[in-house]
Amino acid sequence: MESETPESGFDELMRLSRQFTRQQEEHEKEEKRRAEQGKKVQSVLQGLKELNLSMAIDQLKPVATPEIIEKVSALKSKKGTEDLRKVISDLADDIENRISTISAANPDSAPLINPIKTLNILMNLYFSL
Repeated sequence: MESETPESGFDELMRLSRQFTRQQEEHEKEEKRRAEQGKKVQSVLQGLKELNLSMAIDQLKPVATPEIIEKVSALKSKKGTEDLRKVISDLADDIENRISTISAANPDSAPLINPIKTLNILMNLYFSL
């Protein structure tokens, strides 16, 4: 049986080193490609968010108060939905209070109280989940 010469061991070590380096480079290229793809996806999602906000603002202009439009417009620079949840909850509370006041003077509107309260409770539950 022949024993390996020190040179053949060194050659094998160099071959393994080159193979490892090549695999490392391929791995780094793949990671870079994934990072670039992630940036593109984030950019598209940000564009969709801005488009949705613009459309919502256009729809709100004829029906919402300037205060609500301003709060919704401010969402463009925010990441989370907490501020939008606050606007929705405040609006639901305001509607519930107005319906309660109206129903005291107009018994025909009394059937609206429970659905409004139900909607308010369900929205608050949804936002807390």
